[in-house]
Amino acid sequence: SQMNNHRTKRIYKILLSQLLVGLIMFLLGSFIVYFASGYRLNLKNLKIEHTGILALVSDRNDASVYLGGKLESRRTPFSKNLSPGRYDVEVRLNGYTTWKTTAKIEPELVTNFDNIVLFKENIEVADLTDPKKIRLLSAPVDTLAVNAEKKLNHNDYEIWVGYDLVTRFSKPINNAVWYPDTEHIIFQQEDQIRIIDRDGNNDTLLIKLNQLSPTIFVVADRDEEIYFLDSGKYKFALIR
Repeated sequence: SQMNNHRTKRIYKILLSQLLVGLIMFLLGSFIVYFASGYRLNLKNLKIEHTGILALVSDRNDASVYLGGKLESRRTPFSKNLSPGRYDVEVRLNGYTTWKTTAKIEPELVTNFDNIVLFKENIEVADLTDPKKIRLLSAPVDTLAVNAEKKLNHNDYEIWVGYDLVTRFSKPINNAVWYPDTEHIIFQQEDQIRIIDRDGNNDTLLIKLNQLSPTIFVVADRDEEIYFLDSGKYKFALIR
């Protein structure tokens, strides 16, 4: 009788241990499936949420990514599952202007920024003497936008792509043209040549001119140089 009781207890222990192992495996498997499906525990409200993904691709792999001012990565490309909401995003690199946006993250969706270009700060200007490069300033600016999805237009204070308003300025502009990737727009505003993202963000100074009157400019050499006419002299600068 005592032997039977001992054997019964042993069987119960074995069954209980197997049940616990099975339960742990089930919970672990469920966690992996939920995690892979984009579910995360929100530590603020202790609720499980279906996340979205933020994805960033920059022209500089050594750029750092910040979310809400906090360093997230020292490299790009970058992607991360995030709870739904709005996030202040920055891509930074010493010697270059910081790229900024506010990203709206939605459940089950990828919020993608795959055309991030960082332009140099404190750009140095030099004389342009190469005849071939000077001739580029006479080329039709339309050649820069042969692959553009929609037509680029502007008036004295606004830039439009098709029927979409890119941005509106308080100071007049002129000579707005596509950057070669057709994801950025270069324009002149008074004595400045500037560039802006197609969505109207990141209005950035490239060149400070010595004239207020309209000038001509073109981007070439793997999209890294800008050639322009300033007070009757041909100039160039490395912008990337």
